[in-house]
Amino acid sequence: MPLSDLFKKSPKEPAKAPQKESLKSAAADDSLLLPEMQKKRHEAAMAFLEVLQEKVPLVNGKPHAGTILAVVARLAGSSQYRSLNDKKDIRQGVVVLSKEVDEAWPQLMNLFAFYCKQNGIDVMAKPPATKFPEQDTPRMSVEQVLAEYQDQYHEIMQKYGLDYLNGARAGMVVCSIVFRHHCTVARDIDPHVATGIIATGIVEGAKTAPPPLGSGSKGGEKHKNRLVLGEPDVAIQEALDNGGIFIEVNPEIVKTLQAGNIDPYLIYEKAMLNQIEAKIPRIDFVQADVDQLFNEWKSKPSGQTPIHVRLILWLKNNAHTYKYEQNGNSWVLKQ
Repeated sequence: MPLSDLFKKSPKEPAKAPQKESLKSAAADDSLLLPEMQKKRHEAAMAFLEVLQEKVPLVNGKPHAGTILAVVARLAGSSQYRSLNDKKDIRQGVVVLSKEVDEAWPQLMNLFAFYCKQNGIDVMAKPPATKFPEQDTPRMSVEQVLAEYQDQYHEIMQKYGLDYLNGARAGMVVCSIVFRHHCTVARDIDPHVATGIIATGIVEGAKTAPPPLGSGSKGGEKHKNRLVLGEPDVAIQEALDNGGIFIEVNPEIVKTLQAGNIDPYLIYEKAMLNQIEAKIPRIDFVQADVDQLFNEWKSKPSGQTPIHVRLILWLKNNAHTYKYEQNGNSWVLKQ
């Protein structure tokens, strides 16, 4: 069955929502369990599937399971982000790390797992995959997904009377339907890998400041499909002036990690790796001579090395395994 027919084969009635005790953390409001809200979430999910069938990500002319799963998970995660940060003025593309997000996104994953279990698949039988085979790795970045789909997604959620929180929950209905199709009907991806892509996508969406609604594909063009690195203030300003994704970590988060003897560098490495695994076309270091910094710091203790230089050291040692090659002060994805 082609993905374009997926929504036609889905249940006409919404799945029964789990009781509060089946979630690791109870919802902050009662809308999760209201039958009327369940119905709205299901109807909104079905409406978005109709949009998705018209804009399915293709690879070699065929629907690409990993990318499709990442699209729906990131949209749900991004709706969760808006429910927590809608009143905050945060630059788009910033990776936002907070206790609120860490506590909120597992609730979405639990809801996804509940719907999957109703369809006979226990996605929590073992931990989700964290590394994906090359053929399953999503081909779109978070920013590309939001630029392409977020406006229609939120228009549909609003049409059915859903706020951002319930829009995120409706996204779990979408995720479970798409997951079921690719894992049990098309059988073009391993369920363990698919679960990992869903979990990763929710987190990526929930931690990435999205572009303003209504910006459409222009938001994606502004980013110019590159990650900008360097000394923090310099990299951020370059990305804002000339387009690009950048990494910004709340100083309070850094202090909390340092107080717990956790190296803040790990946050930056993970954020960069997320972009690499999403196959961002290039990584640019600004106002930095990459080779000079590498030679200067390669033999020094990591604890003394600036974070952006440690990222250079990582790329020098690992970028080739992800098919990136150095070109001056940049790393470019080989075609």
